[in-house]
Amino acid sequence: MAARIVPSTCEECSVRCGSLIHIEDDRVVKISGNPRHPHSQGAFCIKGMHGPVEAREHPDRPLRPLRRVGARGEGKWEKISWNRAFDEIADRLGQVKRNFGSTSIAGAVSSQLVNRGVAMALLLRSLGTPNYMINQDLCQGGRLTAGHLTGLGGAPGVELPSTHCILVIGKSPSDSSVVQWMQIKSAKRRGAKLIVADPRRTQIARLADLWLPIKPGTDAALALSMINVLFAENLVDSAFVGEWCLGAEELRERARRYDPATAAAITGVPADSIVNAARLFATEKPGCMVLGHGIDAQANGAGTAMAFYALLALTGNVDRPGANRLPTRLPGFRDYVATVNDGAFRMPAEKEQLIIGGKEYPFWSGPDSWAKAAHNPSIIKAINTGDPYPVRALYISGVNIVCTYPGMQDTIAALKSLELLVVATDHITPTAELADFVLPKTTLLEEEAVFQDPGAPCISIIQQVLPPRGEVKTDFEIAISLRDKLKARNLIDFDLLPWNSDREFIDFQLEKTGLNFDDLRSDGFFEYSAGYEKYRKVGFNTPSKKIELYSNKLNEAGYDPLPDYISAVYAEPEGSFDLTLLTGIRSMAYHHSRFRNHRWARKRQNEPELRIHPKTAERFGIGEDEWVKVETPRGAGAAYLKAWITDEVPEKIVATGMGWWYPEIAGADRGALKLNVETAIPYGPPWDRISGSAEARNCACRISRADLGQIPQQLLNVREAV
Repeated sequence: MAARIVPSTCEECSVRCGSLIHIEDDRVVKISGNPRHPHSQGAFCIKGMHGPVEAREHPDRPLRPLRRVGARGEGKWEKISWNRAFDEIADRLGQVKRNFGSTSIAGAVSSQLVNRGVAMALLLRSLGTPNYMINQDLCQGGRLTAGHLTGLGGAPGVELPSTHCILVIGKSPSDSSVVQWMQIKSAKRRGAKLIVADPRRTQIARLADLWLPIKPGTDAALALSMINVLFAENLVDSAFVGEWCLGAEELRERARRYDPATAAAITGVPADSIVNAARLFATEKPGCMVLGHGIDAQANGAGTAMAFYALLALTGNVDRPGANRLPTRLPGFRDYVATVNDGAFRMPAEKEQLIIGGKEYPFWSGPDSWAKAAHNPSIIKAINTGDPYPVRALYISGVNIVCTYPGMQDTIAALKSLELLVVATDHITPTAELADFVLPKTTLLEEEAVFQDPGAPCISIIQQVLPPRGEVKTDFEIAISLRDKLKARNLIDFDLLPWNSDREFIDFQLEKTGLNFDDLRSDGFFEYSAGYEKYRKVGFNTPSKKIELYSNKLNEAGYDPLPDYISAVYAEPEGSFDLTLLTGIRSMAYHHSRFRNHRWARKRQNEPELRIHPKTAERFGIGEDEWVKVETPRGAGAAYLKAWITDEVPEKIVATGMGWWYPEIAGADRGALKLNVETAIPYGPPWDRISGSAEARNCACRISRADLGQIPQQLLNVREAV
């Protein structure tokens, strides 16, 4: 067969780069970036180059449904037919529903940009339960919730190619977004100014005109102090603020508490650097802001994002060329958020009121929230304690919650206690090891989807380029088959999943846009003109139609309507826990827990690393590449990580990534209980008062040289081969 190149989109991380898939003789021989894609413009990383092919061809990939025949986690499986799997799952869901009620069934899913989020949400709603978990509580939850509350609409986009000043907070694009890293370096070459706030002296911090070495968890104090400077030095865009912002005077009063000297004492950033950063961002216009997950998973994530969004508004850097853009969905396009909020697919109000976390975190889980997702830690608690009511069955798709949720021990205990655990996945993870049924899923190369691009005004598609291996199915195919089996047993309460194939759902997404999927095949995307200053026609999406620096919704719900700094309670070093542990460090080889079973990724990084300053390492007698024991005051276990001695981190901070497990290590957790940092940090409390996010990105810790006798011998002998 002749060689061909198929334009598609990579979904191996949340950046969603445009891709070109090179095929010869029905084999993918290369995957590269698409230089024509409006968002990624040819940028591409190692995950997209190698991940999709190895995921599809991996020798240990499950290709038929598996039914547990031994004890949970024993690794004994029986291959069964899809029909039998669906019959048995439907029967057991029915038993759980009769014994404990429909709300005792819950779900967990990894991504809302593509089909699986809608398939999961609407299948569970059809069953009569509002309880499904999404990953955004640990990544983007604070930013997205703050965006909806202020009127900036989720996460404002960035126009790096034409900006004059870039402020980066809580993110290291060189490790996490090849697109932004490429665009930032290009902007620097043409003279744009770069400000970076990060505790670590990362690659982008070394590139910055001004590096703000901030103390973890104090970002809100930095933002409020910069706001203080804007008001004090008359650097506010008074025309924009006067016409389009609500609450500027109230915010001015709040910011008075955070003069540069006060903020310097809180953040560790010198007062003159705070002043210079504020002046630079206010005068080198247009400017834009790149916010990362570093500000999300903390007990003040949403408030921190609100403070930085206020900084955008006060400088007028909103929906203008070179500034932060308002997210603009293609008119008529129905994505995850539009679909789950559409009245045609919602449950009766009395059912929505029962969502776990809805009362405590109404702006995340409540019926009027944008996400309408359950509060993840509260679901785990409900499974383990029955509070506020029992959760006894869980359907998980495309997410390895054992290795990605903090408080790993609680998560494992919860999964082991369930009446029914079903996991849809393309490889056997530590989460799948505990399942009653493993349902084999398609991979990126075997499925199709359409979604709103997260970084540009365009619709992107995923094209199926190879047939599914074995008997694997897509998320929609699984959800549809389960729906039909449940319907035959009179277990469907609400008929909210009307489609019978992936293509029917895609047609539904596009039907009001004037496009169809075939229109998009030749380019792999559809670019449209979003324009600028769209608020001049429709205002902002708030009750006042203005950017709400003072949130009416928060005020009416009894919350503080203004952003503020809240001390990270458990981050302060105390006693023997005299260091701060910074988690969530990204690696280009991995995405969360994904690819730990891939040879190409393990060749790039084979072991979990703990970054330690040379003086700190000397103090504790730790040498390069030695095993280190990491403990926190509230963690149920200790994590064992390899020392990487570097002056990238300051003396009082150690830093690591997350998601580690090894397929070759025996035991259901595959070594995660020893070498994944999530074993050493709890899943809260405290939780963010607005978004419910846990304080998981920074906490007090202590380190010591590891006793190798405490580490599984298999771990000590691990090599790149998997």
